[in-house]
Amino acid sequence: MSRTDHTLILNLLNLPRMGRQRVRTLLSHLPENTNPFDLDMGELCQTPGIDIKTARAVLACKDFDFGLNEAGACMDKGYRLVSFWDPDYPVLLKKIYDPPIILYTRGRSLLAEDAIAVVGTRTMTPCGRNTTQTIAGELSQYGLTVVSGLARGIDTAAHRATVGNGGRTIAVFGSGLDVVYPAENRKLADQICEKGTIITEFPLATSPYRGNFPQRNRIISGLCHGSLVVEAGDKSGAILTAFNAVEQSRDVFAVPGRITDKKSRGCNRLIENGAVPVKGAEAIIRDINPRMFKLVTGVQKKINFDLSREEKMICEHLDHDPIHVDDLAKAVSMDISSILRLLLKMELKNALQ
Repeated sequence: MSRTDHTLILNLLNLPRMGRQRVRTLLSHLPENTNPFDLDMGELCQTPGIDIKTARAVLACKDFDFGLNEAGACMDKGYRLVSFWDPDYPVLLKKIYDPPIILYTRGRSLLAEDAIAVVGTRTMTPCGRNTTQTIAGELSQYGLTVVSGLARGIDTAAHRATVGNGGRTIAVFGSGLDVVYPAENRKLADQICEKGTIITEFPLATSPYRGNFPQRNRIISGLCHGSLVVEAGDKSGAILTAFNAVEQSRDVFAVPGRITDKKSRGCNRLIENGAVPVKGAEAIIRDINPRMFKLVTGVQKKINFDLSREEKMICEHLDHDPIHVDDLAKAVSMDISSILRLLLKMELKNALQ
């Protein structure tokens, strides 16, 4: 049997004592087209990570129908299974520690794509919603995939903004693919699948148990070049996603907030500890652009400034080379005090760099 035999992988994952790491180690060390259920105790124990108790669990396996039934149910529902050894397994996800062995997917195929995670609190503020919609919309306009967890709050706002901009988004479930949580996002899940993908590593019919979400969060960050936290309290799950990103050597971005705002405590703490503060998509893209599969050109948008005639005249005499204020005053025939006043106004308009 091939390493890409999904029924074999599902049966192994269904065994007691056979977690993701043992399954990956076992299949990686066995010759191609070797069925581990056909091996004897000695052959199994020669594989790194497989002890006597684990080998006994493999030899004692009787429920070979589990993998067939699970794969068949996925086919009936229009879902796809993608194993760690399949060519369309996400490139970035494969590089993390302990990646999923098999992914249940619905929607478009998973690609080697440039993605950013956008996560945050379930109880967002109106400001958090607006910020999420703006940044997620900008990211999708630049061609990036927005990844989140379909949870209430920031996650939902990120998905909706991306779908509304015609962009591609990936929702990662902490439940089975056939269990949409929260239930009110069923329509949104359908909309995501039109251009994007829904994925999970949990078997069909798995309920959204609380303990599933830390596992889900490592996939969210693992699919991406970096993770953006918009709003998060001290104990928000979004902070765990950011920690996963750090462990995976991925970038962490955070939207700064007021020091008195409880919803911004997590973001401000991330920034204190090295996260990149951002207020828009451009800063994110500039940071990750060197590592992207497809570089983004022309990140800086053209901005129309409302400049007076005198301010425009000053701009005509400014370039990359420095100029002394006395020389500038002579060039535009103005006194120095007027020049300084106009330069300050232009800086406040962000017309000067």
